[in-house]
Parts: sequence; C-alpha cells; structure tokens
Amino acid sequence: MTHLAAEHLAGYHAAKNAVALYFPECAVLRTRGADRIDLLNRLSTNELKNLQPHHGARTVLTNEKGRIIDVLTVLAGIDEALLLCAPGNQSPVMQWLRKYTIMDDCKISEASAEYFGLEINGPESTDLLSSLAGEVILDLPMSHWQMITLFGVPARLIRQPALCEFSFLVLFDAASKDIVTSASQALSESVPTINSSTLEVLRIEAGSGKFGVELTDAYNPLEAGLLHLVNFKKGCYIGQEVIARIDSYNKVKQRLMGFVSSDEMFIGSEIFVDDTLVGIITCSTHSPDFGNIALGYIRGEYAHQHSMVRLKSGDRELRAEIRQLPFE
Repeated sequence: MTHLAAEHLAGYHAAKNAVALYFPECAVLRTRGADRIDLLNRLSTNELKNLQPHHGARTVLTNEKGRIIDVLTVLAGIDEALLLCAPGNQSPVMQWLRKYTIMDDCKISEASAEYFGLEINGPESTDLLSSLAGEVILDLPMSHWQMITLFGVPARLIRQPALCEFSFLVLFDAASKDIVTSASQALSESVPTINSSTLEVLRIEAGSGKFGVELTDAYNPLEAGLLHLVNFKKGCYIGQEVIARIDSYNKVKQRLMGFVSSDEMFIGSEIFVDDTLVGIITCSTHSPDFGNIALGYIRGEYAHQHSMVRLKSGDRELRAEIRQLPFE
C-alpha cells in the first residue's frame, strides 16, 4: 500500500491544484509502411482509419477472447506512426502485431531508446507549457500531437488522459535528456517533480487502470472501464465478436470499482457480499484527500455505489464501501 512521505505532499497538491512534472518510463514502437494504420485499425478496438498526420487515438489490443493485451496510443505521422504502449510490454505487442502482419506493408520496430519523456500534469499545465514554449497551447485534442520547442530543443507534445484535469507527455530525443532534466530542476521551487509513489496515489484516485494490475488478459475493455475506447460501428477486429456480444446482451461479468475504508486495504483481498465471493482488490493506497482507497474488480450485480462489502485477507477482515470512479 502506498503512503506518501511528508516531503512528497507538496508535489501531490501541486499536481491536483497547480502543475507538477513527472519523468515517465516511455515505451515506444515505430510502425512504417503504407498499411500501418489499416493494420492497427483491424487489430484494435477503436476507429483509426481516418487518422491524419498529427492526429492520435487511444485503442485497445485484444486477443481472440476479447481480453486486454495492451492499451496503445497511436500517433500518426506523415511516413510513420508511433505507438505508445505499457513499459516492459513492447516485445509482446510487437509479436502480436507481427503475428497478423501477413501481406500488409507494415514494419514494426522498437524505438524506446530514441526518446526521453516528461509529463506535465495539473490544471495549470497549459499555462506552464505556453510560457515555456513561447506559444499558446490550448486546443490540442486528446491524443493528438504537435511539434514544439521546449527548453531550447524540439519535442513532440502529446495530450494524454489526465489524472488531474490536464496532462501532457513531451517526447524529446534521448540526446536531450541532460538538458531537460537540468531545466526541470531549475523550475523545482515553483514546479515540483513528483515521484512514482505520488503518481500511483493520483492514478488510484482517478480510477485509471494500470497495465499488469487492472489491465491484463484476465479482463476485457468493458470490465476495465475502457468502453470509450471501443467503437461498435467499425468493422471486425480481433476479439470484436466477443466484445460486441458482451455489450449487446449486457453480460459484463465484473466491473472495476473504487473502495474506501477506515482501515488499510491489502492488495489481493477477496471481496465478499454476505458469504459470497464477488471480487478482488487490485491496488490500494492512502490518499491525503480521500483516506484509505482501493481499486478492485467486483461482479456486476454487486457493483453499486455506496454498498458495503467485506474484505478478507488471511485472518484479517474489514468493511469497505463501494465508490464510483473517479473518487470525489
């Protein structure tokens, strides 16, 4: 369970109320070839075929059972498309895409080492970006990107789903790492840099699933709260029939929900209603704003806001209240 040390509270509050920086681990794949967008469109849940250069979209790679392989951000360029995937999952994603690249003109390669990332998070993100870049950054649509100059070096600016109102990922060439880190440190008195523990608290508060935790091949996109990344009007993709059937017959078996308790909740705790096992806790933290909170999957018929459940971990048992996500 994550507890924020006192020295990290300033960064937490800055991310929620002003602006804070974070250095993420970036996993980047490069696709080239005339069929690159068509292939990605045929293998994932969202509509990608109309992407133009500087456009982007998030989409879910699913297997034949409609289960999650990864959530990708596709960044369309003139002669290539970059794919942002979960760190450490590059090889499985490449293998999956290559498995279905038969007659398609599409080459996929690992490109993570070429890039260095900086996240800018918080409600004042656009103000900071506009000041640093010397141009107004206001109307960049979700997952779209543009080239900017930041800290004197060119970079790719991407709008991404926010844990705290606004969030941007800036991708620099790896050679710019020292320049970027030094410039970020120079801003530290007014713009703190948060660590991974702080980001984890913000992630859980936002109800955002994490690869390998909530986003695994044990769950499908509808269970994981990724309905907005599924286009039900597009043509077939791998797993499409299963996902469409689940939606049509309202057969979502379990749902990702939030939980609050007066006691610390343990990862892996089993969720019970009366004596019936109905789910499992996937992650937990102590939030400065919301107290002890957790995410977990619970069977759909029991996923009701403010209902009470029992959590059991070994001989330990406690009560928790179900909450809709994000926590408010």
